[in-house]
Amino acid sequence: MPFELHPEIPPEGRPRNEVVPAAYLAGAEEGVNRLAATVGLELKLHERLINSRPALQAAEFAREQGRFDPMHHALLRTYWDEGRDVSDIAVLREVASKAGVDVPEMEAAIAADRFGDYLDARRAEAEELGINGIPAHVIADRYLVMGAQPYDLFERVMAKVGVPKRAGDSFPSPLAGEGQGGG
Repeated sequence: MPFELHPEIPPEGRPRNEVVPAAYLAGAEEGVNRLAATVGLELKLHERLINSRPALQAAEFAREQGRFDPMHHALLRTYWDEGRDVSDIAVLREVASKAGVDVPEMEAAIAADRFGDYLDARRAEAEELGINGIPAHVIADRYLVMGAQPYDLFERVMAKVGVPKRAGDSFPSPLAGEGQGGG
């Protein structure tokens, strides 16, 4: 489900230290870097928070075209691995082109805020479930796992809902074989 984390961020973004308290930021950054390192990722952390609405709209347009997975993975790679601003329309054009998305139509959809009502409804739905951050995973309509959590936590929750661990399972990368980094 798409989730606009900071809808109050203006189109030009804001320095993250104006939005996130310094004490929280330091702990969150350390935790994210530690978890990323356990799976071989090095995330590019941004000094500015972006307005994610253009990227979310681009992803929804890609979903309509049956290209959500390549677009989603490319957006994550571009933001986290390359440290680029995925709210910038020029960056979105490049990402969409690589993902096989119709770029002019995507631009028109973003400019018209075509998925705005949908994104607003998903945010309201998430907030009703108590979700106020990302990532968030609702498992079996019973468990909410918030934030970047270790893989073994997901294994424990899945065991509680009766999903057996697969033999030889370790952290699965959704981008295995798709270049460096993860998603």
